[in-house]
Amino acid sequence: MKTLLLFDIDGTLLLTGGAGKIAFERAFLECFGVADSWGGTLPDGRTDPLIFDEIARRVLGRGLTSPEHDRLCAKYLAYFPPALEEADRFRLMPGALPLVRLLSTLPNVLLGLATGNFKSAAFEKIRHGGFEGFFRFGGYACDSADRDQIVRTAVTRGMLSAREAGDIPGDIWVIGDTPFDIRSGRAAGGRTIGVATGRYTLQELAAESPDGLLIDLSDPTPFLDLIGPPDGGQSPKRG
Repeated sequence: MKTLLLFDIDGTLLLTGGAGKIAFERAFLECFGVADSWGGTLPDGRTDPLIFDEIARRVLGRGLTSPEHDRLCAKYLAYFPPALEEADRFRLMPGALPLVRLLSTLPNVLLGLATGNFKSAAFEKIRHGGFEGFFRFGGYACDSADRDQIVRTAVTRGMLSAREAGDIPGDIWVIGDTPFDIRSGRAAGGRTIGVATGRYTLQELAAESPDGLLIDLSDPTPFLDLIGPPDGGQSPKRG
C-alpha cells in the first residue's frame, strides 16, 4: 500500500527570493505597458491564475480576457527561468531537501506536488533547488485556478501512479506552510501537516486543526512519526 505525500513548494520546500515577481512584472510590462505592477501582492497559498487576475483588476481596473490571460502566462513562463537565476535570495527551507531524499528511499511512499504554480514554473523551482527527480506526479495551476481542485487532481494522479506501480493507494498527506494547504488537503480527503516555515505562524496554522504541526522539516523524526511506518514497519536510515 502506497502512502501519498503531496508537498506544496513555496514556503514549504523553498523560497525563490522574488523570481515570480520579477518575471511577472516583465511580462505585465510587455503585455500592458505598466511597470511595477506587483505592488504589495501577497502570493502565499494562492494560485498563479488568481494572483494574476487580482493584479490585473487592481492595476487595469478589470479582469483579463482569455487571450490576454494566455499571452500574459506565456510571457511570464518565458521570463521565469532567467528571473530564477537572477534571484539572489533563493533558498531552501530548513531540512526540506534531506527529508525529501529520505522519503524517496522508502519503498511504500510516493512523492507528489500540490502547488498553485503553473507546472513549468513549478519544475523550474524544483530543478533549481535540487529536488529534480523526486516528485512523480502532482496538481498544478494549469489544472485549475482553485486550490482544492488542484489537490484533488494531485490525489487522482497519485492513485493512478500507485496502481501503475502494481500497488494500491493508502494514506494521503498534504504538507504545506499556509492555512490554504491545510484546508485544501482536508477538502481532498487527505490528512495534513502544517509547517511554519512561511508567512504563517504556528498559532495561525494550529487554528486550522491540521493532523500534524511542525516548526520546520530539519528533523525528520517527527515527520516520520506523523505519517507512520510507510515501509512496512522497517525503520529507515536517518541522517
